[in-house]
Amino acid sequence: MEVSVLGAGAMGSALVIPLYDNGVDVKLWGTEYDVEILKKIEKGEKHPRIGVSLPEIEIYYPEQLQEVLDSDVILLAVSTDGVLPVFEKIKDKVDSTLITISKGFLEYGKVMTIPETLWTIKPSLKEKIVAITGPSIAREVANRMPTKVVFSSLGDASKIAKYFENEYYRVEVSNDIIGAEITAALKNVYSIAIAWIRGYEQLSKVEMSNAKGVIATMAIKEIARFVEAAGGKKETVFGLSGFGDLIATFRGGRNGMLGELLGKGFNINDALNELKRMGVGVIEGYSNAKKAYMLLKQLEKDGAITLDKFPLFTNLYNVLYKNVSVKEALSKIFS
Repeated sequence: MEVSVLGAGAMGSALVIPLYDNGVDVKLWGTEYDVEILKKIEKGEKHPRIGVSLPEIEIYYPEQLQEVLDSDVILLAVSTDGVLPVFEKIKDKVDSTLITISKGFLEYGKVMTIPETLWTIKPSLKEKIVAITGPSIAREVANRMPTKVVFSSLGDASKIAKYFENEYYRVEVSNDIIGAEITAALKNVYSIAIAWIRGYEQLSKVEMSNAKGVIATMAIKEIARFVEAAGGKKETVFGLSGFGDLIATFRGGRNGMLGELLGKGFNINDALNELKRMGVGVIEGYSNAKKAYMLLKQLEKDGAITLDKFPLFTNLYNVLYKNVSVKEALSKIFS
């Protein structure tokens, strides 16, 4: 078995380790943004984002993309914004199992999950796409800490899961790829709102555990409504892909950093500029919120749902895109 990982970022590189430990031959290809990381890996230095050295595997640079596309499995590990540009380069040559780990929505005629977009472009991949979701912090995977995730596919994901699964990396298999992907994308969005409370606590100098509980509960309920309206299974939301992953994000992350700044009183532009100054990368929950709103409007137009069923999301959207303050949003949510 040979797996090519496309993208040398945190999670793509972390997944090299369970694959290697299981005796799988791994090729790691990096984009133009990964070149310095690839050089460090080749020198045996620690990966700067996951804090460990990778085992001895074959390394490929951006111009060598075509050399890694004949593997049994392609693991697409680029950012959400990078999915379509990379897929356009590989789609004509790839007809094997394709694994996606990016969490978000894409626009391709309409707003869709990443797997839906890819099989719309290339229908022959529909039952060959496997999505990995669930509570999975890259640094923990890389350090062989206990992890359990979900492999979702319209095909048989168990055939692929066995090459990843071992004593520290466990896998559940699901056929609800739509539900799992929507849940994963929305988790990034709602984690911004959950982090508001951390920032607001610092602003008010009062602990707000009650509010945290309310916001987290509202988030799970709204994600479940969203998933069911879009054709997924609401049960997926209460499993690893939803509730489990949401808990894993409570400790922070880029989406949480944005939410915390907003909770402290920053407006959205100042918060984004502050994160840029700090060297923080793409905040996927921010961009996904806009696409999620578009998808909700599509579902409302189709008669599947109404926006008034999503008070937390609509107030979050207003904070992110209509310059409403978190204080005002919380007042409306709790009114």
